[in-house]
Amino acid sequence: MTELRHGRVALELHELKRESSGAAPLPLLLLHALGSHAAEWPNDWRSWGGAVYALDFSGHGRSGHITGGGYYPELWVADADLALREIGDRIALVGSGAGAYVALLLSGARPEHISCTLLLAGRGLHGGGAVPDFGRAPASLEQFQAAQGVQSASYSRLTDPWVYYCETDLRPVDYAADFARASARLLLSDTVEAAPPWWEQIRAVACTERAPRAFAAALALLERRCLEPS
Repeated sequence: MTELRHGRVALELHELKRESSGAAPLPLLLLHALGSHAAEWPNDWRSWGGAVYALDFSGHGRSGHITGGGYYPELWVADADLALREIGDRIALVGSGAGAYVALLLSGARPEHISCTLLLAGRGLHGGGAVPDFGRAPASLEQFQAAQGVQSASYSRLTDPWVYYCETDLRPVDYAADFARASARLLLSDTVEAAPPWWEQIRAVACTERAPRAFAAALALLERRCLEPS
């Protein structure tokens, strides 16, 4: 494991697999779903021909917590950007759930460093929708904390309950589409049902392609795309 510093928070970047010899593809960085952590990724990553890394976002796994909360997707984009700088000049990226939204933002912000990005279903994918829903939002801090307690009970044991905010943050469709258009290449998993508005919006962007339902098959497609000439 490698410790990275994001302000006062220590982040854990896990090296799951060292780089293979020969003509190996790019290093792979895995970004987990909301309430999860690096160790919960399925072992399909073992088929990747190059090095594989998995990051624990702040508030998750072995990474530090922010006192009083303050978690939001762009904070985790900055977490992942630190991991990108640690790994190397160019990588492939996979994100699940909230990690998929983070991966989209990072791939659009760093297209010169991220060859191809695979977005998967998972917890936190929807957020709070594209526009405010005042009828659904908690009317008081007490109601928010009650909802937080119910939802966070299903998070992994090492998760800060305050990451629950990212079940409710807004995901504007134009904002997401701008990052999608700036990305080098995006693969969108077919496993997403009742997709959130931001996901539906980026389906139409020219650089996107549908990926197989099975994680292993989707990874194989990601690897093939990374080996193609840019």
